Amino acid sequence: MPDDYRRRRTLVGLSALTILALLISLVVDRMGDDDGDGSGERAVESGEQVDDEETTDAGEADAEEEEEDGDSFTTDFEGLADPDGFGRPYPNAKYPGLLTFRGNPSRSYYGEGPVPTTAPTIRHKFPDEPMCRSSLNLGETKVWCGMGWTGQPTIVEREDRTWAIFGGYDGHIHFMDASTGERILPDVVTDDIIKGTPTIDPDGFPLVYSGSRDNYIRVIAFDRPGQAEVLWKLHAEEIGPTLWNDDWDSSPIIIDDYMIVGSESSRFWVIKLNRTTDAAGLVQVAPEITFSTEAWDQEVLNANGDNKASVESSVAVYEDIVYFGTTAGLILGYDLGSLGEGGTPERVFRFFTGGDNDASVVTDDEGMLYIASQYDRDLDRAREVGQLTKVDPSVPGGRIVWKVDDQGGFGGGLYGTPAVVGDMVYAGTNGGRLMGIDRATGAIRWTKQFELPLWGSPVVVDDVLLMGDCSGFFHAWDVSDTAIDPPQLWQLELGGCIEATPAVWKGQIYIGTRGGHLFVIG
Repeated sequence: MPDDYRRRRTLVGLSALTILALLISLVVDRMGDDDGDGSGERAVESGEQVDDEETTDAGEADAEEEEEDGDSFTTDFEGLADPDGFGRPYPNAKYPGLLTFRGNPSRSYYGEGPVPTTAPTIRHKFPDEPMCRSSLNLGETKVWCGMGWTGQPTIVEREDRTWAIFGGYDGHIHFMDASTGERILPDVVTDDIIKGTPTIDPDGFPLVYSGSRDNYIRVIAFDRPGQAEVLWKLHAEEIGPTLWNDDWDSSPIIIDDYMIVGSESSRFWVIKLNRTTDAAGLVQVAPEITFSTEAWDQEVLNANGDNKASVESSVAVYEDIVYFGTTAGLILGYDLGSLGEGGTPERVFRFFTGGDNDASVVTDDEGMLYIASQYDRDLDRAREVGQLTKVDPSVPGGRIVWKVDDQGGFGGGLYGTPAVVGDMVYAGTNGGRLMGIDRATGAIRWTKQFELPLWGSPVVVDDVLLMGDCSGFFHAWDVSDTAIDPPQLWQLELGGCIEATPAVWKGQIYIGTRGGHLFVIG
């Protein structure tokens, strides 16, 4: 039943039980006074139970409701994304889970604990054979294995089981039982590798949305008996002009029956899904492209001296504005508030970083933007902006609140999306520097140095910071005291560079490596 109805029934029940308990207590007290022996009081003191069955039942009902509801976020906000949803699960999701890259429209939800605080073990390794395939890209063919950037598994609790749905470098969408590590459905096979993170429909439709390097983004139904079915796919060059490449690495956001996503063909897309169920109860879609536009302008191409302008980042949403970064170094914001009335999205924000912005923008509850950039162009603007920047977009053109530089050489900067939690920002660099940064001032509170790059996006759940490194070790640090350099709780050697982002869900951690497999640890 709906959460609000269940809560009303529970509250009414608890109120009735409370009134009944008070009446019984008054009767017992009156009987004790009439007898003059204080028998009611002596019964409590001697440990005898006096009509507490109702209280026990109420407590069990309360605990049962809490377990059913789990970690959720319900809102009546009229825009696209409620600022109060920062750090919380996908708003108004039908089923609980980690439904997209970094969990919610602001890219700030990292999963649900508990998180192991002592050395965990490997519970499952999926699949039996490594996920590998060859891929031709920009004239170069090489073999890719496992899971990489961004590569975060998505999790959803549907009915009687927990699903883990993810893409791999074998080019397959996998459907795994998160508890047993067994395959639920046969894979959906695409024609090239999958780098990004899929999105599970937040409104309860049995749909998953995923891109591939084969130039298509797909809408896939997983309610068919014994199989998943591709209902629709869109080519990255369906609408022109395009630049650079044709992949889909971006994780879509699904809001109000719209899919909002960027493509490496250097375009921004808004697609009306028109989700329904047929007479047999099977989900159907009839997508229509509502809006598509270039993610570049001539000014930025002239400044850079090249035509690299793809969108590899995943869109982030604050109120009615959708933000995303581009390879050209642009952070763009589009106001989608008029979509419901048939209006056209309007570009309302443009900020030039001077470096490739593959990492996703994070928006906080105040509307601030946290932007990670690579240092890959010899531009004064890249040195002015820095490689991790907090920006206030309410000021025309954006105001830099603070910045962190990472300009040790070309190829520097950040590939992963920063984690913004409490008073801290956590980020790793291509040079192997893991930083804990004061969210208000930008001061670096502590640094940990690794020999190899840190491409993954750190996550924090239950005051535990989780991050893999490219030597194959997966780490956990205690960040409950943000004023100190966090002590390491444990590390686990998994083998293969860990550049994917971990998913945390109820005592287990799901993390893929370039060694070929997804590991379930706990």
